[in-house]
Amino acid sequence: MELREIKDSEIGKIKELRDYAFRFPASGGEADFQYWAENARRLGLFYGEYLLAQVLTYPLAVSILGERFSMGGVAYVASFPEYRNAGLIRQLMEASLEQMRDNGQIVSYLSPFSIPFYRKFGYEVFTEKVELEIPAHALPDMGTVPGRVMRMTSDDGTGISVVRELYNRFALTKKSGMMMRDDAWWLRMARRKYTKEIAVYCDMNGTTMGYMLFTLDHEVFKIHELVALNYEAEKGLWRFVSSHNMMVDRVVAKNVGSLRDIALAFPSPDFQKREILDFMMRIVDVQAFLEKYRFVNRSETVLYVEVEDETAPWNEGLFEIRGSMVSRVERPEGAGVLSITIQGLGQMMMGFVRPRDLVYYEKAQASEITIEAWEKVIPHMRSDFYDAY
Repeated sequence: MELREIKDSEIGKIKELRDYAFRFPASGGEADFQYWAENARRLGLFYGEYLLAQVLTYPLAVSILGERFSMGGVAYVASFPEYRNAGLIRQLMEASLEQMRDNGQIVSYLSPFSIPFYRKFGYEVFTEKVELEIPAHALPDMGTVPGRVMRMTSDDGTGISVVRELYNRFALTKKSGMMMRDDAWWLRMARRKYTKEIAVYCDMNGTTMGYMLFTLDHEVFKIHELVALNYEAEKGLWRFVSSHNMMVDRVVAKNVGSLRDIALAFPSPDFQKREILDFMMRIVDVQAFLEKYRFVNRSETVLYVEVEDETAPWNEGLFEIRGSMVSRVERPEGAGVLSITIQGLGQMMMGFVRPRDLVYYEKAQASEITIEAWEKVIPHMRSDFYDAY
């Protein structure tokens, strides 16, 4: 058995394994699959010329606390059923993480078929999503707004240029963990028909402050994504949705915020809501991550974190964070140390879980003084991810 790169001429074998393992066609069509397969790092385990298992990694980037981090997007992790439970995927995941580290990809994301399965490789849930289903007669009255909504489309490129700028502002300032979308990613969304219909909210000065990507699918109004830089824009976009209440039976929405956002935004949130944990991340290179991370009052505190990482041994050990300097050290006498798994570290740094909660749930160990020190330096910005497309 040989672990090696999958050649360009062997992309057909990736497709064959994909189709057998996942049993559904690529939602963006075969041209979209071909593009991403050609631009991914492709690792496979072969027996002779037969591909037995595979892992693809896309070269992407995300915003974490307003800082750009290179990200390895893991996709099409699969093996033929007769080779499962033989350690093939573990070999591929470990080799893929080494490649990511060598390529400077500091974090990695994936969409799991099984959360416990990917926890074994250091990944952990870092965002919670909510999907809404609202009967047309129950659409809320959001009151009046001073601005107006304009319709746009991706067909002429104007709509994408407007929403791209808004999305970047939102991803950099309002959320942590969001994709930094390049031209290829916007084209991917267009192939999946997510950008066909666009509604943009402009305030009374004509400044664009929010947008919504949507589709009218027979009698269902589907919201694919709603981005608002302030509550006025959010209300204005929901008023636009409500104006369709005589045309549709119901509204189905995703990527519109968290359950807490819904509770705060809607005067009467009495409709069907479904929470989903559907994306996971891990830190690929702990030292590089800590050096780049935007701690609060970084220069005022010396921190020590001891990391456990079974899949990526280069991350194991004790790190000292002293201002902008991060270094490996021996355990200092009398210093407070936060001992944590790579899974817990990722959740904490993304803002999904606070340090005190990780200690409570026995995902980390630290004294009360050490917990307080970490609580002060981890920013209170919630992680989110809209790109499960």
